[in-house]
Amino acid sequence: MKLLSNGGIRMSAMRIRMGVGVTAALTLLSMSSAVLAAPFLGVNYGPYHRDGEAPGTPVSDEQFSSDLRILSQKFTYIKTYGDDAQSRLDQVVPIAATEFPNLKIYQGVFENGAYNSNANTTYLDTAIKLANEYPNIVAVVVGNEDLDTDANPNPITPTQLIADVQYVRTRLTTSKAQVTTGLGFAAAGKYGAQIAPYVDSLMINIYPFYGQVRVEDGEDNLISQCINFNNQFKSFGKPVIVGETGWPSDGFNNGAAAPSIENEQIFTDAVIAGLAKTGSTFLFEGFDEPWLKVQNSWGPHWGLWNSDSTPKFTFSLIRGQRDEPFRER
Repeated sequence: MKLLSNGGIRMSAMRIRMGVGVTAALTLLSMSSAVLAAPFLGVNYGPYHRDGEAPGTPVSDEQFSSDLRILSQKFTYIKTYGDDAQSRLDQVVPIAATEFPNLKIYQGVFENGAYNSNANTTYLDTAIKLANEYPNIVAVVVGNEDLDTDANPNPITPTQLIADVQYVRTRLTTSKAQVTTGLGFAAAGKYGAQIAPYVDSLMINIYPFYGQVRVEDGEDNLISQCINFNNQFKSFGKPVIVGETGWPSDGFNNGAAAPSIENEQIFTDAVIAGLAKTGSTFLFEGFDEPWLKVQNSWGPHWGLWNSDSTPKFTFSLIRGQRDEPFRER
């Protein structure tokens, strides 16, 4: 379970382990109509990692600049979770465009029953304005884990999510920005086929840690899930992107899944090494966020960097993993 970095709580449904062999799964992927060329590795960014910060806390330009400088040394693709003015999240894209023009942003939009095109369009309208003005936004991510299959206290319906995706799409004046949504694992299985015709990609959150597998089996589990979803949605011709995956560095054991810095590094290295098999993937997350202790023992410990911005371990990305755009063959 995880929490939202913008405007409220973001919780994931329980991830279910599925037993598909990797060899067979790779065969399925090779048959899929949505084969990925040159997949990239990105990172999710929640800015609330300094003392006392939480959603609603104004984040300074200095902190955004510092965070983006660190992330840009490893990643080209960054995904955010919101654009609310109260926390100043609407400043991430302008600062990135000015100071780090190489960064490509998947701009997140907070969604629940109170914030969507059927109620309050503020967040949707902000994302549209940013995408139309700044070419560093390559996609607008309308909501994350906001359906009734997710542990969301105020979910929206798939029908409303589709309406919100269409609300954004019809108001974009740029052809460069795609439109997608972040689906929880269970939501992808239940509602993915309903949503697929309306999005440019199927972005799905997949956590072997929540499948209670050993870290040594994490890569095989992730690959198997990616192949399952690619096969499930191949008729739509839409790319499948892993919107979130990661391994916490601290907290209680979750079955055979044991949190530690060593295991986080093992899983991170495996994701990097297996990128050609999983397709484009966003790691969760950039920095440890202490406020996420309201979630569970793992909540504050998913970052690649500690909350003080020091790295937990070293990892390397080759150019293609950082810079190549996401394409279909």
